[in-house]
Amino acid sequence: MNREEQPVSTPETKKKALATAANILTYKNRSAAALYDRLLEKEIGEEDAAYAVARLIELGFLNDETYGRHVVEQCRAKGWGKSRIAQELKKKQLEPDMVNLLLEDFEPDYDKMQKLIAAKLKGNPAPDRAALKKVSDSLARKGFSWAQIKQALSNYNASFDESEDYGSYDEYSDD
Repeated sequence: MNREEQPVSTPETKKKALATAANILTYKNRSAAALYDRLLEKEIGEEDAAYAVARLIELGFLNDETYGRHVVEQCRAKGWGKSRIAQELKKKQLEPDMVNLLLEDFEPDYDKMQKLIAAKLKGNPAPDRAALKKVSDSLARKGFSWAQIKQALSNYNASFDESEDYGSYDEYSDD
């Protein structure tokens, strides 16, 4: 709709916009910006869409910080790192300041990283360079920094060092 086609905002159109917004949120949580855009797609006027979003925020039914924290937890449960989660938050139309706030104290789930490494390397205590690159690339795609990947691979190797206190091979051979 262009400017000339914008419907006049009336109490009835505001009421319809609010009902439509509430209905949209019953199916799927959204950020304020995403809800506004969805209302425009439903051919609600800009003024009415802005009113509905503002009113739902005022009533406490729409909160970008709460929604963002929920998204962060969902992504973290998938084993994603900070940069991949930041991409997801931006895709959900959260403001950059909100994304920074939500991720300022983010710590990766090193246990999930260790499980992924162990699964990719199939428990190999001495993986070759190609296997390590494959694992590193996988972790990078999940949004982990190089420092975090390096730490996780170091922890993986250390877990074998701690558990391999068998003595030397020569002690077990039957000459």
